[in-house]
Parts: sequence; C-alpha cells; structure tokens
Amino acid sequence: MKKTLMFSALAAATLTGNALAQNAPVRDNGFSYTYGQLGYDRWDYDNGLDVDALTAEGAFALDEHVFLRGGVSFYDGDYNRSRWDDDVDGHRMYIGAGMHTPLNRGLDLELMGDVIYDDNDFDDEMGYALRAGLRHRTLDMVELSGGVVYEDIYDDQFGVYGQGLLNITPAVDVGARITLADDVDTFGVFGRYNF
Repeated sequence: MKKTLMFSALAAATLTGNALAQNAPVRDNGFSYTYGQLGYDRWDYDNGLDVDALTAEGAFALDEHVFLRGGVSFYDGDYNRSRWDDDVDGHRMYIGAGMHTPLNRGLDLELMGDVIYDDNDFDDEMGYALRAGLRHRTLDMVELSGGVVYEDIYDDQFGVYGQGLLNITPAVDVGARITLADDVDTFGVFGRYNF
C-alpha cells in the first residue's frame, strides 16, 4: 500500500510539474533576429508590370525583444500592356525596426515598421510599411510565419504575408515567402545566415 501511495504521489508530482512547465511564461523561443540574407523576388502588379528583384537584407537584435532591420533590392521590370511594352529598372531600400514577444512555447508575436525609398526610371518615392504577425516553430527544422501588411508607397496596399524557413544547420536557413496585396503579389526565395 505504501509503495502504491508513493508511486501515485510521484506520478502526480511529475504530471503537475510537466503541466506547470508547459504553462510557465516563456521568456525566449530561441528564434534568430540577427541574420543576413540574399534572395530573389518576383513582383507581379495588376497594371501589367512584372518585376524581377535581387534583394539583400539583414536584421540585428538589440535586446531580447527589439531588433533593427533593413535591406536593398535591385530590380528590372517589364510593362506588358496591350498598346505598348516598356522596361523599368530601379532600386528600393528600407530601414526599420521590430519587436517580438513570446505568446507561447514556440510562438512569437512580431510587429515591424519600415521606412522605404524607391527610385526607378519613371519616379521616386518615400513611403512606409507596417507588419503584424506570428512566428511559429512548427517542426524541429521548420518555422512558419504570417500576418497582415500595410504599405504606402506610390499607392497604399493592404494584404497578407507568409514565410517558411527550413533550418539546414543552426546557422543556415533557406526560405520562401509570399505577399498577396491589393495591387501586387510578390513571391520569393532566399538563403539566410544567422549570426
């Protein structure tokens, strides 16, 4: 009888401890917010402009919740309209900041804001973008993130975004991303190095 009671008490303590550990506040999910990456993106605009862009981006964690981010894209595009075709080349730069906080084990809330400068053959403009979303460690080697985005440059755009990361090594990831907005859809692939 004593052995049964001791075993029951030990099992209850173990289960209670595991439940408390799972519900305990999460301080850090171990996501990397300090990295550099290179990628290729395709921007498809509703007005007939199709753009190929090469992009270099990076982020730097200032502390456990705040990070800086920035990037530059060099692009080449073609207008395919019924009456005429034309070519457009340009570059786009952005700099911004973000914050993240754990909501649960393996799940972060992310908020980001960027100032954007775009310069091409026809025009140049300064604008901004705001993002709010979630980042989730779905499997040991897979992270998924997604949310909503609002961008105001040339025209305002509201949409949704998604991204997947495959952790090849602790330092190297490969990923794919998509944004579906009012007047433009973007698709991209990239390689990332985590510092």
